Amino acid sequence: MAINTSTYKLLDLPVCSILGIIIFAVSLFGFFNKEYVLQLLLHPVSIIRDKQYYRLFTSDFVHHDFIHLMLNEVMLFTYGGNLEQHLNEKLPFGTLRFVAIYICSCLFSSVGSTLRNREDFGYSSAGASGSVIGCLFSYTMVQPNMVAFSLPVIGYVTNLYFSLIVIIGISIYKWRRSNELLNHDLHFFGALGGIISTLVFCPGIVKWPG
Repeated sequence: MAINTSTYKLLDLPVCSILGIIIFAVSLFGFFNKEYVLQLLLHPVSIIRDKQYYRLFTSDFVHHDFIHLMLNEVMLFTYGGNLEQHLNEKLPFGTLRFVAIYICSCLFSSVGSTLRNREDFGYSSAGASGSVIGCLFSYTMVQPNMVAFSLPVIGYVTNLYFSLIVIIGISIYKWRRSNELLNHDLHFFGALGGIISTLVFCPGIVKWPG
């Protein structure tokens, strides 16, 4: 399988690079300090009843295991990096627009999950999945026909079809394996946040597949 990645330097992606470093460092520290993670998790009851609104953001920076962390890091630098670079090339204040899209994806995923599980005290989650999925869908909207990767038999797979594969994959995973540590609501609401924020902040470069 060949993966199509744009060539860019980390210095060209200030926000994406800083986010990636912070997420990695905070998550790594959390692996050795579970009490620290518990204070940053997305916990709907604590957010609503105890007004711990900071959890809407801090949950983005902690992960339950190294594999989950690395998957999100790869997605962040692949699609978040391409998105930040593309916005800088096509629009003024591209980095600020990227920040807006990332924050909206984060908030949509966190707030949506919080409201949906506001009465479940045992419910909690962690990870930047919602934010990076939002970046994936945002990049798909501005570059739907860009080749994401190619397979020997199938051929080229564009961003549009890769996004559909992600949705189907998440749905199958949720159906076959119930993992309370992974918040599948984050994926849905994060994607929604990425789509809406892209339409708001970057309407002029949205492309329809064809």
